[in-house]
Amino acid sequence: MLQNPYIKGVSKSIHFWLPVAAFGVFFLLLGLLHYVNTGNAIQGFDMPGLLREGWLVIVQLIITLYFIFYSIQFFDRKFQRKGFSIRYYIYEMIFVLVIGFLINGFFHLLFATFIVVPEDDVKSLEQRMVNLEEMMQILLLMIYGLMTGFRIFKNLQQKQMEVLQWQKEFAQTQFEALKNQLNPHFLFNSLSVLTSLVYADADRAEEFIEKLSRTYRYLLDQREKEAVKLSLELEFLKNFRFLTEQRYGNKLQITEQIQHDTDQLFILPHTLLVLMEYIIGSNTMSAKKPLHIEVTVTPKALFIRHSLQPKDLQTAHLLDQYNSLKSRYADMKKSMEESADEIAGMVTIKTLLFYLNDKQ
Repeated sequence: MLQNPYIKGVSKSIHFWLPVAAFGVFFLLLGLLHYVNTGNAIQGFDMPGLLREGWLVIVQLIITLYFIFYSIQFFDRKFQRKGFSIRYYIYEMIFVLVIGFLINGFFHLLFATFIVVPEDDVKSLEQRMVNLEEMMQILLLMIYGLMTGFRIFKNLQQKQMEVLQWQKEFAQTQFEALKNQLNPHFLFNSLSVLTSLVYADADRAEEFIEKLSRTYRYLLDQREKEAVKLSLELEFLKNFRFLTEQRYGNKLQITEQIQHDTDQLFILPHTLLVLMEYIIGSNTMSAKKPLHIEVTVTPKALFIRHSLQPKDLQTAHLLDQYNSLKSRYADMKKSMEESADEIAGMVTIKTLLFYLNDKQ
């Protein structure tokens, strides 16, 4: 049997469940009182009479539930950016209790004026009215406690889902980072060069294998570190330069100008690999017009200048790695800026460095 979409939508609405909850609480209280007075929860239950005399209590319960619900929503929005704390719940509880006390007092006055029938035993009637008001205030606190407990439960569930999502994204990021570090394109190209060297120059092929081994050992050893010494990255660059020189010959020229002690400067792992591959893959080179890359280190920054010889089509995965590296530096409040001087025909990539007391 198909369910009416309108009924299905209303059943999920808070404007359906709050009045239903109010009626449920009302009848639960009446049942408990009737059981205490008579010892039976059903027999002798005068439903029409109870509804005639208790309709105002039902209205009070509905308004109380709406008040608590929207008060919680208001405080959630107000303190969402500031973060939840014990002080937040204390403010909220005080607000709910004070305003709830005023609401209960107002309905108590209405109930005494329009519903209560005068009796000869005035003191007994007054005591019952006081008991009713106290019961409604206690009920207000219980309802607030239930709503707050449910809200905390839902918040914890949401936080748990967020943590699981973050763990999934982190695992995916780690996997992508590992793929980038291993860099199958670079490995394939290096093995192709090695194949040629084995037949042409055995000694150089042996040196090539040693440099390639050191390069990938470095990539694997540093893959889980937050930062590495710049001196280690520059040592990696020497091996990388040797490997690329065997492939490109005099079409690629890499030079270094070191003006500071690199043992006290830190950088994100594999920064030079990502930048070098991005520059090489994004620019053309030839024997007549080689690609010049100059690496300069100052006390505050790493500068990589290269000749402006852009390709018509750039390799997408190299651009993704470059943008990912920029994002990682931005997350650490360290910038990576790229500027082009078309007159001089050069592009400069400036990367801010860490100091020893910033990252270990």
